[in-house]
Amino acid sequence: MKPKFRRPSPAMIVACLALFVVSTGTSIAANHYLITSTKQIKPSVLKALKGAKGPSGTTGAQGATGATGAAGATGAQGPIGATGATGATGAAGATGAAGTTGAQGPSGVVTTGVFYGQVSTIAGGSSALVFAGNYVDVSTTASQRLTASAVAVLGSTASTSGQHFTYDLCYQASTGGAMHTFLGALGGSWVVDAYPERRSFAAAGSTQPGAGTWRVGFCVDNNHTNSLDNNDFSNGWVQVTN
Repeated sequence: MKPKFRRPSPAMIVACLALFVVSTGTSIAANHYLITSTKQIKPSVLKALKGAKGPSGTTGAQGATGATGAAGATGAQGPIGATGATGATGAAGATGAAGTTGAQGPSGVVTTGVFYGQVSTIAGGSSALVFAGNYVDVSTTASQRLTASAVAVLGSTASTSGQHFTYDLCYQASTGGAMHTFLGALGGSWVVDAYPERRSFAAAGSTQPGAGTWRVGFCVDNNHTNSLDNNDFSNGWVQVTN
């Protein structure tokens, strides 16, 4: 590495001038001056005594990288910022697939039938059930029920003191055959008296006949000797339910 050039200090300049004076001998000994300060030298001469700037020295080797400092502790959590504006509504999602059909519930009205009609004369001395007025046909499965309500207006002109007869709601297969009362399983039908004037008789009930198609209506069993001959209309309804 080349040595760096250093500019001579003022003290060195003074020393050099003194040496110069000594070396010149007596020729100037009679008129010599002792220079003790750069202020005694003419500025232009002092300027001329400055040497040229030496070349720059080479760059020194880079020092080793210092070790990484430890991470500082986590600062305290800042305050919660203000709530941002509501974003735009997203696009509607695709329609999901249809679910499977659920099982049939345990209850519900399947159908309703209505019956209405004039009650003809019902002969006495009978032990058979007959429809008093019209009936309606409805169908049921093995687990469905018939629930019905009806009223009939009946009378017997010959029964001045009253005569017994029975009545109920009945169902019968649509192809004919035996008639069954709604109250049969509960111990029988209503037993009432008929009089010359017309009186209304109401019935209501529910039964489970099984699978089939049934005639349903108001029914009478007139086992008295006198006929029920002063009759009016009967009307009612029946529902098939699960």
